[in-house]
Amino acid sequence: MERTHTDILKGLVSAGKRWRYGEKADNLVTRRIVWELKHIIDAGFVDYYVMAFWIFKHSKQDINYWARGAMPSSVVCYCLGLTEVDPIKYGLHSARFVNEEPPKFQFDIEASRFDEFMKRAEDMLQANAEDFDIPAIRECLFKDMKPSSYLNKKKERPLPDDLDDEFARYALYFPQTMDLFAAYVNSSPKCGLLIYQEQMLDILKEVFHAGGTKANQIRISIQRGETEQIEAYRQELFSSSDLPDEEKEKAWQRLTSNPRAFLKAHAVSRVLAKYKYEMK
Repeated sequence: MERTHTDILKGLVSAGKRWRYGEKADNLVTRRIVWELKHIIDAGFVDYYVMAFWIFKHSKQDINYWARGAMPSSVVCYCLGLTEVDPIKYGLHSARFVNEEPPKFQFDIEASRFDEFMKRAEDMLQANAEDFDIPAIRECLFKDMKPSSYLNKKKERPLPDDLDDEFARYALYFPQTMDLFAAYVNSSPKCGLLIYQEQMLDILKEVFHAGGTKANQIRISIQRGETEQIEAYRQELFSSSDLPDEEKEKAWQRLTSNPRAFLKAHAVSRVLAKYKYEMK
């Protein structure tokens, strides 16, 4: 029987799971992969991931690339070799990349080989034009792909044991969050500060038991400042929680304390890139 694109994706991810995590991956890895694949399949995005794998697999041996944005949040992308950031290790959330929207693939490509990479990618798309929706995939893959000179030279410094401060420094060192950066530098412990969007998802999941997709929708409303929708979510979450009102209110205040919370996946990606390549 002929294999479907879904069969192909499942096979690629299964092989990638063994490559990344070994023969005995823990239950968290397995649950995350199952959750992501279900959403990818149900949303009809299988072809995007299969084609992305083929395109980058074709160039992986001789052209450097680095994933940024929310891509490092995806265990499927990690298993497919599209990102070098392990989302399990760094506490990143699948819902920041795998959701009801088409995947937003964001890549930096080695600048000196960018034109060559794009030609290879286009040739690959054209070669599969009969079996894939090429215009949709092209839009998805090429929308945020940039030539980057830092990828022209590898550095490969060993990673320190603890990079939390570097992640936070990258996430907070912007004009709109400099006051929070000062608080981070001067506070101990730092766990009370809401820095990342992933912390918002943690609160929604652990305190209010919101599922991944719903938690991400609430996070988006908070960050967009959608006052009426935020209040509706608050009422819904409070009514479904058995916690004392004081604890619910405390969690809610922390959840909404920093609407400008940064995407940790991107901060992790940018910091790790410094140890892999010559970045100025």
